[in-house]
Amino acid sequence: MSEEKELKQAQTVYKALCEMLNERDWHYEKDEENLAIKCGAQGDDLPMEIIVEVDRKRQLVSLLSQMPFAVPENRRTALAVAVSQANNGMVDGSFDFDYLSGRIVFRMTSSYRESLIGKQLFEYMLSCACFTIDEYNDKFLMVAKNEMSAEEILDYIK
Repeated sequence: MSEEKELKQAQTVYKALCEMLNERDWHYEKDEENLAIKCGAQGDDLPMEIIVEVDRKRQLVSLLSQMPFAVPENRRTALAVAVSQANNGMVDGSFDFDYLSGRIVFRMTSSYRESLIGKQLFEYMLSCACFTIDEYNDKFLMVAKNEMSAEEILDYIK
């Protein structure tokens, strides 16, 4: 695919994303040069910061949300167990845990290669991500702050 066509397709995808957010009265910051938006949502307990990027080279839409806390060094093995358990049954998206830094990021991607994607996909990505993040962010924080055995962590995350 030519670079011009690649860029036009990525811009069309980005425009549909922004239109969906506008229709739902979401407040967000645009980064048109990088085809990205930054927004947030308040869950039942912790705030969620969300970045959605359109990657024109790989023809992907990526949604990323970093947890608003870092895991202390002495609790990282416990969090590795918790994140693994959370990801085990997840249908869409996953949590990435960087053991060295203690950072947890939720990631969801969708390809638009040889496809037409619309606002419904973005609505799904956003609602699914917010639900999933809200379901686990407070559990991860609890595991990060409290001594729990591996068995207790597995039961708690289920």
